[in-house]
Amino acid sequence: MLPRPARSRDLSPIEHVWEIIGRQLQLHPQQALTVPVLTDQVQQACNSILQTGIRHLYDTMHARLHAFIQNSVGYTGY
Repeated sequence: MLPRPARSRDLSPIEHVWEIIGRQLQLHPQQALTVPVLTDQVQQACNSILQTGIRHLYDTMHARLHAFIQNSVGYTGY
C-alpha cells in the first residue's frame, strides 16, 4: 500500500474519466434541469468516450505510479 492522499487523481483513472464526462456536460447545449435528463446526458457522455482514451489511462498507470513515488507521494502533474 502506498501512502497517498484520499481521492488522488494521479492514481485514479476513474477520476480522469469523470473529468472527461464533466467537460462534455459543460459543453452540452441544453442544461439538465431534471435527474432523468442529467442521467441521459451522463450516459451519452460515457458512451462517447473513445476506447483509446480509456486505454491511454490504463497504459499510463505505470508512469503515474512512478512519478508519484519520485515526487515523494506528492502531486505528479498527471
